[in-house]
Amino acid sequence: MRLVVAIITLVFFLNNKSFSQNLQKIDTIKIDTISNLKRFSFGIKMGIPNILGLTTEAILPVFKNRVSPYFDYSSFKLNPEKTSIDLNYIDYGVNIYINDKGSGLYASLGSGNLSSLIFFDEIELTDENGNKGIGSAQLKENINTFNIKLGIKSNSKIFFRLEVGYGIGEIPNNLSLTGSFSYEKDGISNISNGTSNQSFPTIPGIGKKGMIIGNFGFGISL
Repeated sequence: MRLVVAIITLVFFLNNKSFSQNLQKIDTIKIDTISNLKRFSFGIKMGIPNILGLTTEAILPVFKNRVSPYFDYSSFKLNPEKTSIDLNYIDYGVNIYINDKGSGLYASLGSGNLSSLIFFDEIELTDENGNKGIGSAQLKENINTFNIKLGIKSNSKIFFRLEVGYGIGEIPNNLSLTGSFSYEKDGISNISNGTSNQSFPTIPGIGKKGMIIGNFGFGISL
């Protein structure tokens, strides 16, 4: 009887020790996984509509590290024919990763703002008296979009990222401008203020109902 009790006690002790070792291994794996997770990313994006800009991202310790707020910023200038456009583009929102490593495939929901200062040169303007002449005008225009994207990001300290998507928003067809111009009447040169309607200038990726989003990026994950 004592022998049976001794055997049962030994088996229980060995199983308990094995179970404890397994728990320690699981805990070690979890700790290693968390320690290898790179929560902060800083880098550069190139593409449409941002041309070239900065990007940052932070993986939150919620929903098994799948939720990541991001912020992108870029400033650039375009020069279509007889037009100069100063643009600032901001895109912010959340990336939702499929896995719990803060990398791989993800879906993205966000808001975009394209702020533009548009300068028109050598356009025809008409004042309230019907006088016409060639002059210049400038206008500030903001375009707001709801951005939906799909992306993929590498799991490495030097990361690479690829995104495609679409920004849903209202893009103006025509712009109502006010500017100054000079004209000659009865042999006398005059300067007046007038108005003109011009089409919204061509900006890569921007259509009537929104904008195409496509970019490639790289940077550092910490």
